[in-house]
Amino acid sequence: MKENFKKDIHAILKKYWGFDAFRPMQEDIILSVLEGKDTLALLPTGGGKSICFQVAGLKLGGTTLVISPLISLMNDQVQNLKQRGLSAVAISAAMTYKEMAIAMNNAAMGHVQFLYVSPERLENEEFRVQLSYLPITLLAVDEAHCISQWGYDFRPSFLKIAALRNYLNKVQVLALTASATAEVVEDIQEKLEFKKPNLFRQSFERKNLRYVVQFEENKAQRLLKLIRSLGGSGLVYVRNRKLTESTAAFLNANKISSLAYHAGLKYEQRQAVQEAWTRNTTQVICATNAFGMGIDKPDVRFVVHLDLPDSLEAYFQEAGRAGRDGKTAYAALFYTKADQQKLQEQFEQAFPPAEIIKKAYQAICNYYQVAVNAGQGLTVDFEIEKICRSYNLTAVQVFNSVKFLEREDYLGLLDLGFEPSRLMFLASKETVYDFQIRQPKFEMVIKTLLRSYGGLYDNYVHVVEKDLAYRCKMSQAAVKEQLETLNKHELISYFPQSSIPKLVFLQNRVHAKYLQLSPDNYKLLKEKAREKMQAVMNYSENNKICRQVQLLMYFNELQFSECGHCDVCIKKKQPSLEKLKKNIVESLAKGPLSMDAMRLQMKFRKDETWINALNDLIDEGTVKEKNNVLNLSDTKS
Repeated sequence: MKENFKKDIHAILKKYWGFDAFRPMQEDIILSVLEGKDTLALLPTGGGKSICFQVAGLKLGGTTLVISPLISLMNDQVQNLKQRGLSAVAISAAMTYKEMAIAMNNAAMGHVQFLYVSPERLENEEFRVQLSYLPITLLAVDEAHCISQWGYDFRPSFLKIAALRNYLNKVQVLALTASATAEVVEDIQEKLEFKKPNLFRQSFERKNLRYVVQFEENKAQRLLKLIRSLGGSGLVYVRNRKLTESTAAFLNANKISSLAYHAGLKYEQRQAVQEAWTRNTTQVICATNAFGMGIDKPDVRFVVHLDLPDSLEAYFQEAGRAGRDGKTAYAALFYTKADQQKLQEQFEQAFPPAEIIKKAYQAICNYYQVAVNAGQGLTVDFEIEKICRSYNLTAVQVFNSVKFLEREDYLGLLDLGFEPSRLMFLASKETVYDFQIRQPKFEMVIKTLLRSYGGLYDNYVHVVEKDLAYRCKMSQAAVKEQLETLNKHELISYFPQSSIPKLVFLQNRVHAKYLQLSPDNYKLLKEKAREKMQAVMNYSENNKICRQVQLLMYFNELQFSECGHCDVCIKKKQPSLEKLKKNIVESLAKGPLSMDAMRLQMKFRKDETWINALNDLIDEGTVKEKNNVLNLSDTKS
């Protein structure tokens, strides 16, 4: 039977993805699921987690139920599956009741192969009962670390997943995550009620990735040197939106094509930035941690962090976006003492005093006019700035209070990220045609919609107003105005795109004096968060142990050897570094050289070694670099 499974899943992989072979461990994970075993797959970023449940689900038939915490990632995967000729739908708390009813009806009739659901939907008992009527053959839990309060991104709503097993007729579970400590691995299997432990773990070792950590006051110049010396496509992570813009502007001013990416950009802007980078028409994206989920660009040559990350789990995932093609790539982290102080301050702010949490809860309930003993299931736009102005609170206080109230099951926060416009025809074809005759100015938009998008009479479909405007030879504003008019006349149901986070009331409002905030839980969570912060501090400061070894030890992978390529390992090879520095000086003594010419001269040397030597010479003042040309300091440029 196992051999038959192998033959079938390879045929599925070839038919829908065009691949001749699976990536390491994918086949073993899929076979484990097909043998009826609860399975936890721990695959580092870029390891191909989604193919595991998608291929397994197609082999099992019926509907695969996928629990995913990110609406933007769900939408991306749904669109990707549709492009492959597969049926997929995403359901989240951001949808209207009508949208959900249509999607669930289609699924009940067996027309949906992949049903993506945000964990917040599982809070609803009626919804869980509805799921029991669907032909679900596999339950896949993406980003499974969110189920553990020891994980770096705990989501209390994930704890409702295990209850689904009572509704889904003994369906097995496939849980997937990119990073988890031993404590989290054990917790995931326990919380999902695995029949017995069953872990597939790919090594966290990335042999082609070169980790570099440097104390650096002048980060901008160091970043410039790194990009010029390495070349290729790259990612630069910074802490806030303002820094994405200023860093991109600095790089552009120095003739390195760069774009900023953050959650404040409109959907079309973010799509354009992502597409430009994917197609290599832009070399560098400067981003907050809003960027990256679901991105599988293989030729990223460097990922640079200009701020200390929140945790080593987050750092490993972000750095792991470099070098997915197996070629040499770099993960660099530049920090200062001020960065360490900021991380400490951020940690303190993440745990507001109980009285602030209660004040924020009262403010939120009052702002949305939610009465005591009412509100359960209500979903609203999270207008944090207006709440702060109305009730004399800071955004940091409100946001972190909400995160704690989420852990205590009072509120849920949905950061929508990409939530494109969606549209469905409500009126019959005859009614729509009659409207066109009476109102001919709408004819072009209606006809273009029907020609451009399939299934508009059956389900809500994501639409892009910019594309419609181009096809109709109209302005985008005019297209939106016509869609809103058609919506008003109830010919269509139209929801414009939104990137505003949503707040979900998970239970009825309680009076402030009855708001239960467990002091033991608060203390425990704060201690765990302190440990994660300290792990980042230790990683940045420890220049004695190989960087990769430090990361492997953190993730409890105890069979390792030094990588030989990180900044720590290179420093141990100092004699060879000094020899290279001498060779570089001798080459420049004959005259100036461009970076490309120097790279050619050093083609028999390892990139990370000669680049390190060159950077040392520049820092020492022995060599000067200007406009991508290298000179000795005493040589006129």
